Amino acid sequence: YTLTMVIEERGAVVGKLNEQANAKLNAVVSFLLSQGVAEQHIQSMSVNLSPWYEHTPNGREHKGFILSRQVRVTSNQLQNYDTVLDGAMKRGINRIDQFEFINSNPEKVYREALIAAVDDAKDRANLIAKQMGVTIAGVISISESMSYNQPPVGVRMRVQQEDAFSLPGQTDTSAAVNVTFAIEN
Repeated sequence: YTLTMVIEERGAVVGKLNEQANAKLNAVVSFLLSQGVAEQHIQSMSVNLSPWYEHTPNGREHKGFILSRQVRVTSNQLQNYDTVLDGAMKRGINRIDQFEFINSNPEKVYREALIAAVDDAKDRANLIAKQMGVTIAGVISISESMSYNQPPVGVRMRVQQEDAFSLPGQTDTSAAVNVTFAIEN
């Protein structure tokens, strides 16, 4: 899975906001590392600073600034995602911007799909050739195209008898080949 979390601080002094956000970030990163998330699977470079306004009966009032830091985590330990979420929230994460299930080895899955597509092309060509009374003599040209479909980011949740579980759906990977075969009578 891939998870994007946000630390957000509000106040008048940018330097102080940055210190507070960095302290929370350090706590979150330490926690993630303690949960077995590898350092290379934690990204925390994104910083955003914007003015903070509130609407009052007298109009829009400038209150200070909003400083936010994004933390992106990738993990293949699906059984720990709830522990990671709980622990990160306790250490200063204000919100979750994105949570999605990902295929951790798309190249392997694509290669398997490509092999199946080539086998299918050969089988179909042989079937057609047999019906036409000819034989396949070789390949003139071959090309491929790739398609990768991920389920929507919004993962459906159901609650049954006070137990919640997620339904991640499935990821479809397909490969298509266009083959021109040579035939002989």
